[in-house]
Amino acid sequence: MELGIRKYIIGILICLVGVAALAMGAAYMWFPEAMSWKITVLAAVFFAVSVLGILMLNRYSKKGDRTLVSGYMAVKGIRMVIFVGVLLVFFLMDRSSVKWVTAAFILFYITMLVFDTIYFSKKFKK
Repeated sequence: MELGIRKYIIGILICLVGVAALAMGAAYMWFPEAMSWKITVLAAVFFAVSVLGILMLNRYSKKGDRTLVSGYMAVKGIRMVIFVGVLLVFFLMDRSSVKWVTAAFILFYITMLVFDTIYFSKKFKK
């Protein structure tokens, strides 16, 4: 099964850049104290982990459907551990912006979940 790595990378990049732009715009307009370099770093981390995830899934897909399902669940678990680790590092670095970093984290995570759900549901229908 071909996963379409290039389409996935372009799609996740567009989604994450769009959410980062919306988050930075909202922070700039309504909550200037929320403006932080951490939003950009979160977007970069989400992108890097998503690319590594799709590369791992591509490797699992070559082994068969049964391996792909267990690989998909493993990638989801690894992603979550990495994301929570990054969030904890941000919390330890600066406790004053905890709520803004958490809000940006939730936006990025939900965006990634929605994109993954739509992308893989289309792939597995074929």
